[in-house]
Amino acid sequence: MRTQTRLAALALLALGTACAPAEQAADAVPATAGFAPFVDRYLDGFARRHPSIAAGNGLHDHDDQLDDFSAAAIAAEITTLKTAAAELAAFSDSSLTPDERVDKRILAGVIDGWLLEQETLENWKRNPMTYASALSDGVHNLMTMENEAAPVRMRRIITKLAGVPALLQAARTNIVTPPRIFAERGLGMMRGASTMLTTDLPVAFVTANGTPLMDSLLSAATVAAKAIDAYTADFEKTVLPTANGEWKVGGDAVARRYRAEELIDVPLADLAALGERELQLAQERFRAAARRLAPGADPQATWLTIRRNHPKRGEVVAAAQAVVDSLTRFVAAKNLAVVPNGEHVVVKPAQPFSLGFASMHASPPLEKTPLQSFYYITDADSLESLAQQDAWLERFNFASLAITSAHEAMPGHWLHSVHMRDTPGKIRRIWIGLNPFPQPSSGQDGWAHYSEELVVEQGFMNGDPRYALAQLSDALTRICRLLSGIRLHTGEWTLAQAQACFEQQAYVAAPAAKREAERGTYDPTYGGYFLGKRGMLTLRRDVQAAQGDKFNLREFHERVMKNGIAPIWAHRQLLLPGDTSRVIQ
Repeated sequence: MRTQTRLAALALLALGTACAPAEQAADAVPATAGFAPFVDRYLDGFARRHPSIAAGNGLHDHDDQLDDFSAAAIAAEITTLKTAAAELAAFSDSSLTPDERVDKRILAGVIDGWLLEQETLENWKRNPMTYASALSDGVHNLMTMENEAAPVRMRRIITKLAGVPALLQAARTNIVTPPRIFAERGLGMMRGASTMLTTDLPVAFVTANGTPLMDSLLSAATVAAKAIDAYTADFEKTVLPTANGEWKVGGDAVARRYRAEELIDVPLADLAALGERELQLAQERFRAAARRLAPGADPQATWLTIRRNHPKRGEVVAAAQAVVDSLTRFVAAKNLAVVPNGEHVVVKPAQPFSLGFASMHASPPLEKTPLQSFYYITDADSLESLAQQDAWLERFNFASLAITSAHEAMPGHWLHSVHMRDTPGKIRRIWIGLNPFPQPSSGQDGWAHYSEELVVEQGFMNGDPRYALAQLSDALTRICRLLSGIRLHTGEWTLAQAQACFEQQAYVAAPAAKREAERGTYDPTYGGYFLGKRGMLTLRRDVQAAQGDKFNLREFHERVMKNGIAPIWAHRQLLLPGDTSRVIQ
């Protein structure tokens, strides 16, 4: 998962051997053509155009390729997207099942989101992170996801790395004056990709040491790393000094992105007002929970005391497994959802090349055969100072570890992925974990964020307020993301003001608050976490009102998970047919 997990199929080059003009597309769908074959062609085109994103979704036919970011390829993609949009519109709703009608609307939004990305915003001209992600994420997936035997994946990496020179040449040609933040982050990601190839790749396939195939892999990795190093050296000298491009995309683009990706057609001013209101309510709940623990004490001081209560280095993985097992028993005891027989969460120490402090590597729902999922935990580094280790371990305080595990594993991303094996069709079984690409997150991270609140609401750990504080701390951060994404790009806030929101309103430490604010520059709709949870709570209320005494919370949760990674609008249509109310209230 983006924690991923992150994060929607977008390229359509395989829809035909030639791209028909958009105005002719209405005649492009034969009367006998079905919606499912259209989706299959769409997904194959997506995988061919964006193989690194596709691999994370369980589509592996093009794992040995790298994305083509040449201007000609982007132009062809834009034409194909427009053709696909017209072909999609040609399907009569009366010929589709209720699930397909929902999928048609989701897919139309995804296509519009990519047209905004590639044709209007042209981030391929201004964001080097796009190029670094295509390389590093594609190789990393082949290193970590054991959908094929190691030799098969090694050969695919060798072939993929042969495309590095073309990818780097596209970056040199396309990226001239990027925004400073994009340039700095892209430079760091490129350096990280080089390190991954020279240091992490040999570790991933250590059992093949001494074989001719390993020699070939290391040789290809060395050549690719040298090319990346040459690119970063040149970028630092010729591009970085004049990297003064504009990162703001404007309110209209942010609103269009929410409409396209999340199917949320709500004025930005209304979304911001909702965020401000919920920010105040969450802060009051935070203070109330703190008062229950330490009446009269400063709430932030109380929270800091909780953060300092964490497992020792070397004990974090065991603590995570214990809390996941506890959450699993809790979900069963409260009848919140069923865990299929034989399915369980496996917690493991993070591999040497894994990133992040906690990440759920769930089997993508489109994998032909489900893979073993792992919840990776990165313990403190023994080579760092005790102070640095303690700062890292604060993130694993026992209360936050439970809330993070509810998000990542039970009943969040992992359980969602298991139930999504039964999701009808394929459109709602695609999840995205790549910023800054268009990526519907309200149905994916919205569910996981809802899961955090659900376990607290249902009385996990006998209603201990420490867990409420941990949950509310994360909730406040997600609300500040909504506000920052909107107000940064409309020009209402500076980066300093966005950082202040995270520091002063969500109680986030300054370094992390700075990173959160900067993320808003290239991921303006990262408010999807909060909006998804908000929409889920409203949906639950409305379904319960409609069903009355027949409402069953477990059945509601399982239906939502089976409905897949769907924007809240889609969930409302599937659970409340004909609903016309505002998606986010």
